[in-house]
Amino acid sequence: MLQAGKKHRMCVMCTHSFTLATLYKGLLPFLENHGYEIHVVVGDREYTEFDSALFGNPRISVLPMKRLPSPFDLISLVRVAHFFFRNRFDVIHLSTPKASLLGSVAARLTGNGRIVFVNRRRVYEMMSGRKRRFYAAVDRLICGLCDVVVPVSREMGHQLVEEGICSESQLRILGYGSSNGIDTDRFSPRDEALNAGQELRRELGIPADAPILLFIGRICKEKGVDHLVPVFRRIRDVVPHAHLIILGPDDPRDPISPQSEETFATDPQVHRFGFINDPRPFYACADVFVFPSFFEGLPNVLLEAAAMERPVVGFDVPGVREAVEDGVSGFLVPCRDDDAMADRTIHLLNHTEERLRLGRQSRERVMRLYRREVTWENLLAILNDLATTSIGSIANTRYRRI
Repeated sequence: MLQAGKKHRMCVMCTHSFTLATLYKGLLPFLENHGYEIHVVVGDREYTEFDSALFGNPRISVLPMKRLPSPFDLISLVRVAHFFFRNRFDVIHLSTPKASLLGSVAARLTGNGRIVFVNRRRVYEMMSGRKRRFYAAVDRLICGLCDVVVPVSREMGHQLVEEGICSESQLRILGYGSSNGIDTDRFSPRDEALNAGQELRRELGIPADAPILLFIGRICKEKGVDHLVPVFRRIRDVVPHAHLIILGPDDPRDPISPQSEETFATDPQVHRFGFINDPRPFYACADVFVFPSFFEGLPNVLLEAAAMERPVVGFDVPGVREAVEDGVSGFLVPCRDDDAMADRTIHLLNHTEERLRLGRQSRERVMRLYRREVTWENLLAILNDLATTSIGSIANTRYRRI
């Protein structure tokens, strides 16, 4: 038990401040209210505005680090190790590949804290040969240095064990999956959100009777953004007044084709935005969420769309097939099958009652499986276990499977 007035010291570390801004909302205040003093380490200053209602009052330190392998990593490692040496933590919460590698190595070098690694995505999923073996070996090293590994989906957990990346005894699943759950009060099809969606439609000059398709995610090849062009073209052959909204930051590491860029820039029925802190009006004004990503950990945007009662049409790939139950909360189609994605989307646009029914079922599924309160309580149980376990006995502790 935690003594009255005493707090566990916890470090949360991720490579990019964008990850903190998008994937940690609500979690840090919850942990602060349950006896944790939070310190955050990020690798850049791109996002600096963090509403205390959503992020609490953590101490944020910027220790520069690069996403891709670089000689600069040695400098970053020294900085992280020095930070850990000066700040002793009871538990360290790692996510994103580079921060997890540097953080796990530095923590072990300094004998600092119990480590939980939240594995959000296997970056080597679509790689092959030496490159895949290299990145898989990095994941294996991180898992080997950590005490608990939390994959965001059950399928990912099975893959980690089957490929020898992680031992089954280390794995913990938060509820049914996810890393932070979904705020089903915030993402809800209430009148306020629906009215904001209608106002957005008017601002964009989209007619009231025009169907809207929505994509939210990083703008890159890996997310299948190039597939939106042929998919939308085929949809408009049947539903000529349809509009497409694309929302998300560019990813220069994996840029989309110049042809796609030109189409998105010149087509009057395509509306493109960068990162938006509050995407709820976009969900609210949309009819169908289209998601041609090639692989995922567990995409929060699909769960948010579902919580807003918007059905999804996505490729049948890891992560997506856990977020979407085919025929219940949307439709899954074969990966890279543009015609199938377009046909399923057209079907939903032409069958309003079915689209609305799938939307209602989507929210019911998220309420049952992915509410953030369940995810947080599961994570808190793991953190409390780690924070109160002595250094000498941690390796022999068998955790209750969550």
